[in-house]
Amino acid sequence: MLLAEYGKHLSRIARTLFELLVKSLNLNLLEPSSHLDENTGNVRVYRYPSCSDSNNVGWGINEHTDSSVLSILSQDDQVSGLEVLKDHKWVTVKPIPNTLIINIGDMMQALSDDIYKSVFHRVKINNTKERISICYFVFPNEDVKIESSKYKPFTYNEFRAQVQKDIKETGHKVGLSRFQRNQDI
Repeated sequence: MLLAEYGKHLSRIARTLFELLVKSLNLNLLEPSSHLDENTGNVRVYRYPSCSDSNNVGWGINEHTDSSVLSILSQDDQVSGLEVLKDHKWVTVKPIPNTLIINIGDMMQALSDDIYKSVFHRVKINNTKERISICYFVFPNEDVKIESSKYKPFTYNEFRAQVQKDIKETGHKVGLSRFQRNQDI
Protein backbone atom coordinates (compact mmCIF):
# COMPACT_ATOMS: atom_id res chain seq x y z
CA MET A 1 0.00 0.00 0.00
CA LEU A 2 2.76 2.44 0.95
CA LEU A 3 4.76 1.58 -2.17
CA ALA A 4 1.68 2.13 -4.36
CA GLU A 5 1.14 5.56 -2.79
CA TYR A 6 4.83 6.39 -3.33
CA GLY A 7 4.42 5.38 -6.98
CA LYS A 8 1.50 7.83 -7.35
CA HIS A 9 3.68 10.66 -6.06
CA LEU A 10 6.49 9.71 -8.42
CA SER A 11 4.00 9.58 -11.28
CA ARG A 12 3.02 13.19 -10.61
CA ILE A 13 6.68 14.21 -10.51
CA ALA A 14 7.33 12.39 -13.80
CA ARG A 15 4.32 14.04 -15.47
CA THR A 16 5.47 17.51 -14.36
CA LEU A 17 9.05 16.92 -15.50
CA PHE A 18 7.89 15.52 -18.84
CA GLU A 19 5.64 18.52 -19.47
CA LEU A 20 8.56 20.86 -18.71
CA LEU A 21 10.91 18.94 -21.00
CA VAL A 22 8.34 18.94 -23.84
CA LYS A 23 7.79 22.67 -23.37
CA SER A 24 11.54 23.41 -23.34
CA LEU A 25 11.89 21.57 -26.66
CA ASN A 26 8.80 23.20 -28.22
CA LEU A 27 7.53 19.73 -29.11
CA ASN A 28 4.05 19.59 -30.57
CA LEU A 29 3.05 16.11 -29.54
CA LEU A 30 -0.41 15.17 -30.77
CA GLU A 31 -1.02 12.97 -27.74
CA PRO A 32 1.36 14.01 -24.94
CA SER A 33 -0.29 11.64 -22.46
CA SER A 34 0.51 8.73 -24.79
CA HIS A 35 4.20 9.64 -24.89
CA LEU A 36 4.33 9.40 -21.11
CA ASP A 37 1.62 6.92 -20.20
CA GLU A 38 1.27 6.89 -16.43
CA ASN A 39 -0.46 3.50 -16.69
CA THR A 40 2.93 2.05 -17.69
CA GLY A 41 4.65 3.39 -14.58
CA ASN A 42 6.10 0.85 -12.21
CA VAL A 43 8.14 0.92 -9.03
CA ARG A 44 10.96 -1.53 -8.50
CA VAL A 45 12.86 -2.12 -5.29
CA TYR A 46 16.45 -3.23 -5.79
CA ARG A 47 18.48 -4.95 -3.09
CA TYR A 48 22.21 -5.28 -3.60
CA PRO A 49 23.71 -7.50 -0.90
CA SER A 50 27.25 -6.80 0.25
CA CYS A 51 30.08 -8.92 -1.13
CA SER A 52 32.79 -9.70 1.44
CA ASP A 53 35.31 -10.88 -1.17
CA SER A 54 37.17 -7.60 -1.76
CA ASN A 55 39.06 -9.14 -4.70
CA ASN A 56 35.85 -10.03 -6.46
CA VAL A 57 33.43 -7.14 -6.00
CA GLY A 58 30.93 -7.50 -8.80
CA TRP A 59 28.25 -5.50 -10.51
CA GLY A 60 24.74 -5.33 -9.19
CA ILE A 61 23.66 -4.19 -12.64
CA ASN A 62 25.97 -3.91 -15.65
CA GLU A 63 26.17 -0.73 -17.72
CA HIS A 64 23.01 0.18 -19.59
CA THR A 65 20.59 2.96 -20.42
CA ASP A 66 16.97 2.90 -19.32
CA SER A 67 14.42 2.19 -22.07
CA SER A 68 11.88 4.41 -20.32
CA VAL A 69 10.90 8.02 -20.94
CA LEU A 70 12.05 8.92 -17.42
CA SER A 71 13.33 7.03 -14.41
CA ILE A 72 13.20 8.45 -10.89
CA LEU A 73 15.57 6.88 -8.38
CA SER A 74 15.72 7.09 -4.62
CA GLN A 75 19.01 5.56 -3.61
CA ASP A 76 20.32 4.49 -0.22
CA ASP A 77 21.38 7.55 1.80
CA GLN A 78 24.52 5.89 3.15
CA VAL A 79 25.81 3.40 0.58
CA SER A 80 27.05 4.44 -2.83
CA GLY A 81 27.14 2.14 -5.82
CA LEU A 82 25.47 4.01 -8.66
CA GLU A 83 27.96 5.12 -11.32
CA VAL A 84 27.32 7.19 -14.45
CA LEU A 85 29.44 7.49 -17.56
CA LYS A 86 30.59 11.08 -17.96
CA ASP A 87 33.23 12.16 -20.49
CA HIS A 88 34.15 8.48 -21.05
CA LYS A 89 34.86 7.95 -17.33
CA TRP A 90 32.77 6.22 -14.67
CA VAL A 91 31.79 8.62 -11.88
CA THR A 92 30.26 7.54 -8.57
CA VAL A 93 27.00 9.29 -7.72
CA LYS A 94 27.40 10.09 -4.04
CA PRO A 95 24.22 9.58 -2.03
CA ILE A 96 22.52 12.76 -0.82
CA PRO A 97 19.81 12.19 1.79
CA ASN A 98 16.22 12.91 0.70
CA THR A 99 17.19 13.45 -2.93
CA LEU A 100 15.72 11.93 -6.07
CA ILE A 101 17.85 11.19 -9.13
CA ILE A 102 16.18 11.70 -12.51
CA ASN A 103 17.42 9.68 -15.48
CA ILE A 104 16.46 10.56 -19.01
CA GLY A 105 15.50 7.34 -20.77
CA ASP A 106 15.91 6.19 -24.36
CA MET A 107 12.39 7.29 -25.33
CA MET A 108 13.00 10.87 -24.16
CA GLN A 109 16.32 10.92 -26.00
CA ALA A 110 14.55 9.94 -29.22
CA LEU A 111 11.72 12.43 -28.70
CA SER A 112 14.25 15.21 -28.07
CA ASP A 113 16.34 14.44 -31.17
CA ASP A 114 19.28 13.67 -28.85
CA ILE A 115 19.14 17.05 -27.11
CA TYR A 116 18.53 15.12 -23.89
CA LYS A 117 20.65 11.99 -23.57
CA SER A 118 19.83 8.69 -21.95
CA VAL A 119 22.63 8.24 -19.44
CA PHE A 120 24.76 5.10 -19.31
CA HIS A 121 24.88 3.88 -15.73
CA ARG A 122 25.68 0.81 -13.67
CA VAL A 123 25.56 -0.31 -10.05
CA LYS A 124 28.60 -1.60 -8.22
CA ILE A 125 28.16 -3.86 -5.21
CA ASN A 126 29.63 -2.56 -1.95
CA ASN A 127 31.96 -5.05 -0.27
CA THR A 128 30.83 -4.23 3.29
CA LYS A 129 27.26 -2.88 3.18
CA GLU A 130 23.98 -3.84 1.60
CA ARG A 131 22.43 -1.22 -0.70
CA ILE A 132 18.71 -0.62 -1.33
CA SER A 133 17.27 1.63 -4.03
CA ILE A 134 13.76 2.30 -5.29
CA CYS A 135 13.19 3.28 -8.90
CA TYR A 136 10.10 4.43 -10.74
CA PHE A 137 10.09 3.86 -14.51
CA VAL A 138 7.51 5.31 -16.88
CA PHE A 139 7.14 4.48 -20.56
CA PRO A 140 5.16 5.64 -23.56
CA ASN A 141 1.97 3.86 -24.57
CA GLU A 142 3.06 0.68 -26.38
CA ASP A 143 1.57 1.74 -29.72
CA VAL A 144 2.34 5.47 -29.82
CA LYS A 145 4.66 6.36 -32.69
CA ILE A 146 7.96 7.91 -31.54
CA GLU A 147 8.96 10.32 -34.29
CA SER A 148 12.24 12.16 -34.59
CA SER A 149 14.52 13.52 -37.28
CA LYS A 150 17.37 11.32 -36.01
CA TYR A 151 15.46 8.05 -35.69
CA LYS A 152 13.15 6.06 -37.92
CA PRO A 153 9.58 6.14 -36.56
CA PHE A 154 8.97 3.30 -34.11
CA THR A 155 6.60 2.31 -31.35
CA TYR A 156 7.70 1.40 -27.85
CA ASN A 157 6.45 -2.13 -28.59
CA GLU A 158 8.85 -2.35 -31.56
CA PHE A 159 11.69 -0.92 -29.47
CA ARG A 160 11.14 -3.36 -26.62
CA ALA A 161 10.94 -6.32 -29.03
CA GLN A 162 14.22 -5.24 -30.68
CA VAL A 163 15.93 -4.88 -27.29
CA GLN A 164 14.79 -8.37 -26.30
CA LYS A 165 15.98 -9.78 -29.63
CA ASP A 166 19.38 -8.07 -29.27
CA ILE A 167 19.84 -9.39 -25.74
CA LYS A 168 19.01 -12.90 -26.93
CA GLU A 169 21.34 -12.69 -29.95
CA THR A 170 24.23 -10.53 -28.69
CA GLY A 171 23.98 -10.76 -24.92
CA HIS A 172 23.38 -7.03 -24.44
CA LYS A 173 21.02 -4.19 -25.25
CA VAL A 174 21.90 -2.27 -28.42
CA GLY A 175 19.11 0.28 -27.95
CA LEU A 176 18.39 3.42 -29.93
CA SER A 177 21.23 2.99 -32.40
CA ARG A 178 19.12 0.23 -34.02
CA PHE A 179 16.62 2.91 -35.02
CA GLN A 180 18.98 5.66 -36.23
CA ARG A 181 18.25 7.01 -39.67
CA ASN A 182 20.80 6.23 -42.39
CA GLN A 183 22.83 3.87 -40.27
CA ASP A 184 23.31 0.16 -40.55
CA ILE A 185 24.35 -1.78 -37.50
